[in-house]
Amino acid sequence: MRREDEMEPMTLADGGIETALEDRLGQDLPEFAAFVLLDAPQGREALRDYYRPFIELARDLGFPVMVDTPTWRANPDWGARLGFDAEDLERINTDAVVLLRRLVDETLGEGTGRDATVNGCVGPRFDDYYTADRRMTADEAQAYHAPQVRALAAAGADRVTSVTTLDAAEGIGVVRAAQEARIPAAVSFVVGEDGRLADGSTLAEAIAEVDGATGAAAIGFLVNCAHPSEVATGLAGCSGAGELGRIIGFRLNAAAQGDDGPGDAPDAFAAGEIALRELAPNATVFGGCCGTDVPHIAALARAGARRD
Repeated sequence: MRREDEMEPMTLADGGIETALEDRLGQDLPEFAAFVLLDAPQGREALRDYYRPFIELARDLGFPVMVDTPTWRANPDWGARLGFDAEDLERINTDAVVLLRRLVDETLGEGTGRDATVNGCVGPRFDDYYTADRRMTADEAQAYHAPQVRALAAAGADRVTSVTTLDAAEGIGVVRAAQEARIPAAVSFVVGEDGRLADGSTLAEAIAEVDGATGAAAIGFLVNCAHPSEVATGLAGCSGAGELGRIIGFRLNAAAQGDDGPGDAPDAFAAGEIALRELAPNATVFGGCCGTDVPHIAALARAGARRD
């Protein structure tokens, strides 16, 4: 186990974009899709208003920052539900990277050597159910996600991440698509109350499967869209220490699954997420998902600064 004084410094990620856009900025997101805001001037301004405080926070506190593009839903099935075809989605994914790149330059200063990562967010094909007839093979997932990965890569994203990933096959597909597009890729799994993926596999098993099928091509693995307590259960139940060493970050929810209300207050949320570093000592990226916003990320920064 790596000692705390040997741990890599933290990178701050942004929060729960969809819930923050709705709750803080009063936006209406059909199908929980933030990318639709890119199609109108007021929507783009709302996106800038969402991201800017996180970048400023990292700048002011001296942390590297990673911001995810608002493209979790910008894939064929979800796009079709919202009236966006393949050409529209290519434009949307491109515009998302351009918006964030410009905002980073405006906020941190272009050419100042600032440490900022624009991460291309590749969301799951399905997220509201998980049955055998809705599962993809790795080859199917690669073909499905390749157009979005190519668009994000061509637009200049620094990396892509398969986010809220339900099983290893979809993660394998995104990593392979990224290899073809020549862009670094990570995989971020989601776990349930039992700390396991939707197909019943442990985090260690899923990581091992993705690495085995891709030659360990992913730059690392994350967990998102789960409460810190649920992730702690998943990590504690894993025997694959080598696989857990591949975990590079967490972007978690303020509330446990099934709980009503806003969830943990910022300091309690931050304490729970930062504590996961004891089980995954190579984790460096810390941010939020559903129900989190700037106060939660500020609390993560304070908690991380005390430990680094």
